[in-house]
Amino acid sequence: MGKRDPNDARPPYLQVVDLITRAIGAGEYAPGDQLPALHVLAETYGVAVGTVRSALNMLRDKDIVVVRPGSGTFVRSDLNPADLAEPLPPTRSGDLGEVLRLLHEISGRLADIERRLPVE
Repeated sequence: MGKRDPNDARPPYLQVVDLITRAIGAGEYAPGDQLPALHVLAETYGVAVGTVRSALNMLRDKDIVVVRPGSGTFVRSDLNPADLAEPLPPTRSGDLGEVLRLLHEISGRLADIERRLPVE
């Protein structure tokens, strides 16, 4: 598993997305495999648990992983690692990265709220 680059201008959660995506593409995690727990990934990449959570939410939104409440996060069983897109490009501004992180977090929260609403 790769290490986060402290000289990378991208926000840490995007770096973690890239590192996990690369690990899946390299076969470190096969389709159907469970990813390590949040705290293990946070320690591995030297980031906060919330940063890992944001990265996993983005991977979920990109249909790379599936989150099973109470069980963990798994690489999609129908995923073809060869089909993974190129890593996200670096942002030009730390402010833009922060805006994107917050936007992604809000999007995830909104999706959670929508899932809880009764279907009419």
